[in-house]
Amino acid sequence: MKKGFSLIELLVITSITLLFSGIILVQYNNYTQEQKLKNEARKLIDIMELAKKKAVTSDLIPTPNVTPPTFCTNFTGYQLSLNTNSSYSLNYCCDSICSTVVNSYTFNSKILLTAPVSIPANLIFTPLMKKFLLTINSITLKNTVVNKCVTISVSPIGVIELDESLLGC
Repeated sequence: MKKGFSLIELLVITSITLLFSGIILVQYNNYTQEQKLKNEARKLIDIMELAKKKAVTSDLIPTPNVTPPTFCTNFTGYQLSLNTNSSYSLNYCCDSICSTVVNSYTFNSKILLTAPVSIPANLIFTPLMKKFLLTINSITLKNTVVNKCVTISVSPIGVIELDESLLGC
C-alpha cells in the first residue's frame, strides 16, 4: 500500500484553499473600505467640533498682512464650508463674512458627499453658540468602492452625531 496523496486529492485541497482565500480577501477589502468611510466621517465631525469650540471660546485670528497684528472687532464665528463633493474648509468669520480660510481638507479619493447636500453648503458656529446657522441638517458620505454610506446629522442646537450603520446607497 502506497503512502501519500493522489493528484486529485492535492487538487481538491488546493482548490478549496484558494476559494476560501479569495472570499477572505474580498471581505477584508470591503472591511477596509468601510473603515476608510467611517474615518473620513469622524474626521469631518472633528473639524465641525473644532469649529464649534473655536466659536464658543471666540478664538480670534490676527488680520493677515497687518503689522502690528490686529484682530477682528466684530467676530461672528467659524464656518464649515462644504465646497465640492470631495473638499471642505474651515473658515474664520468677521463682520458676517467668512472669507478667511483657516484650513482646507479633501476626502479620500473614493469618498464623496452625496445628496441631500447641495454644494456649496455651510454650517456657521457663532460665538457662545447664541445661534446656530445651518443650511443643511445632515451630511451623507459615500464610499464609491463598496457603495455604502454614513450619515452625519446636525441638530438645530449644534449637536453632531454619526450614524455608522453603513447603509447601501
